[in-house]
Amino acid sequence: MTSHPHNARSDRPHGQDRAAGGSGAGPSPARTGTPWRGRLLAAGLGAAVLAATVTACGPASTPDSGKKPTGSPGAKSPSPKRPFAPPILEQAWKSAPVTGDLLRTRLLGSWRTDTALYVGRGTGITVLDPVTGKQLGTIEPPEPGLSACGMSDGLSKDGLGALAWLKGDPGSPTATCDHITLIDTRNHNTARWTATVSAEPLGGKPLTDDTTRLGFTGDVLAVMTGNTVVGLRTDKTTAWTWKNPGVGPDTYVLNWDMAIGPDRIAVLLGTEHGATWTYDIATLDENGKQLSAMPAPMPTPKDGSIDLVSAAPMTALVRPDSFDHTTPPELVTFTREGAVARRIKLATQAGPATIGQFNLLGRAEKHNVQLTDTTAYVAAGDSLSTVGAPTQVAAFDLASGTHRWTRPVGEAAQPRFVGADDDTVYVLGGKSIADMELYAYSAKTGDRTKISTVKAPDSLFMLSSAITDYASGSLATITTGSSPGPGIFMFRAPSS
Repeated sequence: MTSHPHNARSDRPHGQDRAAGGSGAGPSPARTGTPWRGRLLAAGLGAAVLAATVTACGPASTPDSGKKPTGSPGAKSPSPKRPFAPPILEQAWKSAPVTGDLLRTRLLGSWRTDTALYVGRGTGITVLDPVTGKQLGTIEPPEPGLSACGMSDGLSKDGLGALAWLKGDPGSPTATCDHITLIDTRNHNTARWTATVSAEPLGGKPLTDDTTRLGFTGDVLAVMTGNTVVGLRTDKTTAWTWKNPGVGPDTYVLNWDMAIGPDRIAVLLGTEHGATWTYDIATLDENGKQLSAMPAPMPTPKDGSIDLVSAAPMTALVRPDSFDHTTPPELVTFTREGAVARRIKLATQAGPATIGQFNLLGRAEKHNVQLTDTTAYVAAGDSLSTVGAPTQVAAFDLASGTHRWTRPVGEAAQPRFVGADDDTVYVLGGKSIADMELYAYSAKTGDRTKISTVKAPDSLFMLSSAITDYASGSLATITTGSSPGPGIFMFRAPSS
């Protein structure tokens, strides 16, 4: 049976499990032991089977190319400027420990401005001074009884961010993450407005979900529900609405995830076929128009998963079962119209790429993959090995699908990509109990240059469970909150 991408890991928060209500159909929880908690309630209803077909490898056309992503896949910040980092980065501060229900303390996301670092968790949104770590405040729900359940992937060019809230018990099968607030970070974090964006009912029954997806394309906020994507202007009016292919008597089609680019939106659809599911990706333009008549079908290995990585450039991951250490994952690229361009097997001399994932709350996982317009960078090898094939960094050409190079990071390293430009990828490598190194690798040749040392923190933390955020000479490692411990470590150049 094929596992759903968002239920393939046993540590997935229960609030992100989804099922077709009534029948209980969906990915089996037996392998992971996670209790199955229904989230999408539409008793006796379903959605039409997607009938699109393509060849196994798709057309050999040019992949979509958006603006250059840098810090994280799909980001739109300017390319890193050299020198990318000071020669030494040392711990400047650490935040208080993450406490509370581990199902709600998981990370929603983070925003950065010149004067503040915003960290969102299911327990709330905290605003910190990036220089001192002092808490500057919190962003409160628009009304009592609401809890955070979604956070936009970054801010708009005007400093606007979006948060989603749900009312009542987050563990309730009727919990709906449908209260959306637009936050103005340039005006004392004031709320411009709060709107309710719900999925369309199916046969008179509510379609509910306790997480949502949010992101900006230009000046429009795209909000994904279980069966729609709604574009909201900054004045709260609706710019457009897109609905997935609809429902039939026996089958569900559900929106599982969304990735946002400057002028493209990718929507991952899951379709129920009795006891199994198939997955397709629909591509919308910035006006919410679907660019191809039918979404592009995705191949899914048994007990594997499909994950969106980025909409700029448009890419998805096809991953084998988590216990399969021999089959390489595949990176799928798309044309601007949403057709499959290439399927790239991520195999290297060090073995298959090891696509680390960071299980967050209220959105898809982030993956340890770095993209530019032309190149995909991944890690491969065994992070615990000191002989044979220790962890290495590999580059793949997106246009041709060829493996460009594989280069070492260091023994017992857990590499994290912290930025890239046309010529260079920047990689943080090292142990969680020793000094880490920041390397620059040439995009063309893989030649490596050490550019900085990150001094060990005064507390143990696992780099493998932290999101890295580099900006303006400071490196933040933000833990996902899946285990107790400090929430944030901030590193910067030693004070003179």
